[in-house]
Amino acid sequence: MISAILVGAGKGERLSSSVPKAFIRIGGKEIFYYSLLKFYRKVDEIILVFPEDYLKEWKEKLEKEFQGIKVISGGKERYNSVKNGLDILENKNGIVLIHDVARPFLSENLIKRVIEGAEKYGACIPSVEVKDTLKQIDGDFVVKTLDRKKIFAVQTPQGFKVEIIKKAYREAERKNVFGSDDAILVERMGMKVYSVEGEQENIKITYPVDLKIAEIMVEEWKQVE
Repeated sequence: MISAILVGAGKGERLSSSVPKAFIRIGGKEIFYYSLLKFYRKVDEIILVFPEDYLKEWKEKLEKEFQGIKVISGGKERYNSVKNGLDILENKNGIVLIHDVARPFLSENLIKRVIEGAEKYGACIPSVEVKDTLKQIDGDFVVKTLDRKKIFAVQTPQGFKVEIIKKAYREAERKNVFGSDDAILVERMGMKVYSVEGEQENIKITYPVDLKIAEIMVEEWKQVE
């Protein structure tokens, strides 16, 4: 069984938007639709996590439109939202993919690669090479230049065997130590996390300039279609 938790409860404060990030419209529809459509019919279970204030408006509509999905409320932080999804998984022994809907341009091939990696190794992330020179800075001064060949930017979806990521979240909650992604919780248990090639197109919508890029990408998609 393959499940997907689509996380869209973030406020998107850096976008200076009047609505949460998941509900900003690009190409004529809300951002979350792009991820939902990519995963729908490709996995067995979808849990879509929204801000609590938007749950009433969207839950009935989406659960009717997309048969079998569950729309639930998120928490204060991202890890709270992911945990809310993990807590109601019907999937007990399969694979769960955790994806940020702020990355609307993932491909079906990426989903497939992550699933295959998670099935084989228990935990899998997509990553891409960084293009910029990276330096460690303390205050206003450079401490050292990092070896770019050994550093990668990590994306979602991240895939895990259900029992592994649930255990990782239990441990994180017990120690009250979380992280900026899900894989780090697995790493802290001493497990190796497998990496597959990500996609440069799989951008994360974080700043206003990202929205401008996203609009261009949507128009290019329409021309291809």
